[in-house]
Amino acid sequence: MKKLRISVTMLMLFSSGLMCGCSQTAGKSPDVTDRIRTSLDQAGLKDVSLSDDLDKGVVTLGGHLSNDADKAQAETIAKSLAGAQVVADQIAVIPVGAEKEAKAMNSDLDEGIEKNLDAALIQNHLHEFVKYAVKSAVVTLTGEVNSQNKRARAESVASGVPNVAQVVNELQVKDQKASSSQ
Repeated sequence: MKKLRISVTMLMLFSSGLMCGCSQTAGKSPDVTDRIRTSLDQAGLKDVSLSDDLDKGVVTLGGHLSNDADKAQAETIAKSLAGAQVVADQIAVIPVGAEKEAKAMNSDLDEGIEKNLDAALIQNHLHEFVKYAVKSAVVTLTGEVNSQNKRARAESVASGVPNVAQVVNELQVKDQKASSSQ
């Protein structure tokens, strides 16, 4: 009788452990936005916006700050808490008193990166498969390629474009998450 109770207890523990394990979504990154938000707020960086794509493993920082030091601090905080997730730093630096000029310059810079990236992707025969977005000199690659080699080559091409600060590679190759050139 004692052996039966132990067996039943073991079976119940195993079953409950199995149920808990199955309830987790495989392949998703942990949600770290609350911890990052709290740390950014404590550092006085309340103007930084934050989004987290758990499926792709990317934490995106946005918004604007008045200087590069604050931007670097926000990125450092996010990277320290993001674990294995990629931190895309799309924070625009817009100095106080020069808002109009800074916004125009950032927009022109992003437009130039887009044109150069488009030409580079065409030249490397990747334009058909690779889509991209540029914001605050951060290039986000999306789309689907048929090999890890093409995924890596697209990231390398994008990294080689002048004025690109970071490349977030969300190109899909079966069972892979995003990566970053930083």
